[in-house]
Amino acid sequence: MTLVLAFLTGMGLGYIVERGDLCFHSTLRGLFRRPAQLDLFRAYLLTLLIAVPLVQGLTALGLIDPWIPPFTWLANVVGGVIFGIGMVMASSCITGLFYKLGHGMLGTLVGLAAWVVGDIVTYRGPLAALRQTLQAPQVTANGQSATAVNLLGPAGLLLVGLLWLLAVAWLWRAPRTSRGRYWSWPTLGVAVGLFGSLAWLLARAGGSNYTFGTSGVPTGALTALSGGGGSGPIWIPVALVGLVPGAFLAAVTAGTLWVRGEPVRRYVELALGGFLMGVGAGLAGGCNLGHSLVGVPLLAMGSITTTVAMAVGVWLAGRWEVLNSGIPLSSGDHEFTTNHPLRPPR
Repeated sequence: MTLVLAFLTGMGLGYIVERGDLCFHSTLRGLFRRPAQLDLFRAYLLTLLIAVPLVQGLTALGLIDPWIPPFTWLANVVGGVIFGIGMVMASSCITGLFYKLGHGMLGTLVGLAAWVVGDIVTYRGPLAALRQTLQAPQVTANGQSATAVNLLGPAGLLLVGLLWLLAVAWLWRAPRTSRGRYWSWPTLGVAVGLFGSLAWLLARAGGSNYTFGTSGVPTGALTALSGGGGSGPIWIPVALVGLVPGAFLAAVTAGTLWVRGEPVRRYVELALGGFLMGVGAGLAGGCNLGHSLVGVPLLAMGSITTTVAMAVGVWLAGRWEVLNSGIPLSSGDHEFTTNHPLRPPR
């Protein structure tokens, strides 16, 4: 029953992110465009506006007992920046590699293979010592993983409430632009926020204290296959696999399925980016899925810090890319023209 429930939950998320074209790389990269491309960021912000009160309410009522990602600030910062750089190189996040595979971008298999290598190298290979060193400084609150509430007390709760109201006001004034065959940002934000919150109840029913993530999954699978013990909770890897058929179903029904390969240069970019994302997620203890979509609604300081660090990494890599290509930032994004892996022929 747990396997079926986890797989269906992963399919649900895969369907939603494909219908909304929700790649976290594009979400953050859009902040630094000229003019800014904010639809995906608006969707992400709306997701948080919905998920934060719902997840906090479910926790307060005792309906879920989530694991809170630790606030290992040095690892969160370093790993987050590396992960952000990897996203720019691959023109995708890790979640994107899974759902883009579902809608036909076969080249993501290269990125996923490199992600697996990066993850294993960081958990069990040459970078394991670095990971342990970076994760050693941990900030706790009363012996628990730090959140904005238990670390800052009433001031933290007041700050979260103020930011929530400001975000509501900003989104209320935002334009509702069309995104072609993909969902508009309000539809996407509501869908992810509600489903992400429901997923906590489904995970609880399946015996898991966390809903989605990627970090450590390849290493856990390798450990199990090599006879080194169990692979850890089965929910997360099974849900992760479910993203692919969920995205495939969405692409078929929406007419966005586009089966193709990639130019040689894209395979190299996907390999380098996938590897860096595997390393970055391993160091930070989570990726855009486990931290930004799951940990931030928990108000986990580690997840908030990692997400901000990812944005810094995206900005740094984006600036380097622009300076070396000679293309002005205001001239548009080559990701959405020659290289973009999501745009099927019109």
